[in-house]
Amino acid sequence: MLLLTKPKSNKRSRLNRFTRNSYPGLLCAAIILLLTGIPGTNLRQPPVIGLDKVVHFLMFAGFAFAMIWGYRKPFVEKGSTYRVKAIFIAILIGITYGVLTEIMQETLIPGRTGSVYDWIADATGSVFGAILALFLFRGRNNLKNEALDK
Repeated sequence: MLLLTKPKSNKRSRLNRFTRNSYPGLLCAAIILLLTGIPGTNLRQPPVIGLDKVVHFLMFAGFAFAMIWGYRKPFVEKGSTYRVKAIFIAILIGITYGVLTEIMQETLIPGRTGSVYDWIADATGSVFGAILALFLFRGRNNLKNEALDK
């Protein structure tokens, strides 16, 4: 009888872990999409020139940080190869998402224009957020905080 039963697959638990760990990054992506999708007629000009670049930088720094924060436990527990891959993937996703949001603003959103300079701020923010996560999560001391892991 034991030979006829199927061994339990670990696929479902890996999928649940993937979706659970992806929530912070997905939430940030949704917020960025909502903010960049606001029509230009509903926005005021910023009082300080270049303030929009700072906003782009901070949004994408938070996005890259959130992507890694969702995977902070394996980020800390696994070796440096995993960390390098995670940093690379977070930066790549941030840069690609920045390009897509700028194209979306240029082509789909009335009153908005895409900008290479905004994309540069997005990319720079992605790099900064990923590097910040590397410095904050690379030590084992971060796993001691039970509140973060729940």
